[in-house]
Amino acid sequence: MVRTGASSYIRYGWETTFGAAPTLSTLDKAFGLNARLTNWSLTNSPKDLPTLGQVEVKDYAFGQQTGSMGVDFVLSNPWIFGAIYGEPTRTGSSPYVYKYGTTAGVHAAAKSVRSFTTEVGFEGETNTMVRRGLGCIANSLGISTTIDGTVDCSMDIGYGKEDSTSGSVYTTGFETSPPADDVAFPYTFAHGQLKWAGEGLADTTSATSIVAELQDASISFAQNPTLLYTIGSHQSVSSFRRVFDITGNFRASWKNDDKLNQLLDQIRKPPTSTTTLSSAPEIELVFTNDTYGDTADAATKDIVIKLHGVRPDSHGVEGIQPVEPVFENIAWRTKTCEILATNSVARTSPF
Repeated sequence: MVRTGASSYIRYGWETTFGAAPTLSTLDKAFGLNARLTNWSLTNSPKDLPTLGQVEVKDYAFGQQTGSMGVDFVLSNPWIFGAIYGEPTRTGSSPYVYKYGTTAGVHAAAKSVRSFTTEVGFEGETNTMVRRGLGCIANSLGISTTIDGTVDCSMDIGYGKEDSTSGSVYTTGFETSPPADDVAFPYTFAHGQLKWAGEGLADTTSATSIVAELQDASISFAQNPTLLYTIGSHQSVSSFRRVFDITGNFRASWKNDDKLNQLLDQIRKPPTSTTTLSSAPEIELVFTNDTYGDTADAATKDIVIKLHGVRPDSHGVEGIQPVEPVFENIAWRTKTCEILATNSVARTSPF
């Protein structure tokens, strides 16, 4: 009889050495709520070897091992940001504040990729299978929400080494109690708020900087990493990062021409001018289970994404027609980002 996802689980844990699985006690993280493996493939880059004197292929050779996974989930804990920014700093005490990334004007994002192991277990009809992708790297992490929706995440994962005990022959090690989400708060559109302010994130404390009637918003973190191989091994041995891209967009009521002017300023003011561009924007994207700005307590579950050095890339308008609402669409890019996650979970390193 066919089995469903009810017979499976997925979990991950940080590696201290690239391609080396962490101990079972630290293979303990859930991506989020409603996690699902949307795609999964593994290839060994086969080579066909024909020969003279016949039309059939004579033999095969095999190249580098390459795997990919797509994982979708509802944002419910902040730990996955560690795949983008490395291990955070922790301050405070119940609630704790976990800080990922850098403060305004500081370009000090992790220069190396933080690898992790992803384990997928499945109880088939005739075999129990547990597979582990080692040396997993986050190619990208996308976060989006829209009216009447949850805050949805989509992660593209690459890896070049599968555990030698993986596959149908690996019939032990199936985790009957996969890790629970230790924050487990399902953020939705109703828990979100976006502020677009002038230069200096302090401006976002003003209520006037809240984007009016926000309809949808998204942000994408792309590390653009590359797996590194070496002669003597079919499997990856390391990885490295390229240019870090942080981009996004949002759609909201067209309230004024502030954002349009910021886009126009990029080309209508001479590069040598000492005139400050009109309100060089910063963005603050907040997801919280409470009123943001209240005194944090043990029940607080905040994820605050602060974007510094934002550049509006395009401005679009839709809905200029009889009795229809008019919205503006803004696509943007930013230089740096810091993420502050507040909750009462006392995670210890590696977190």
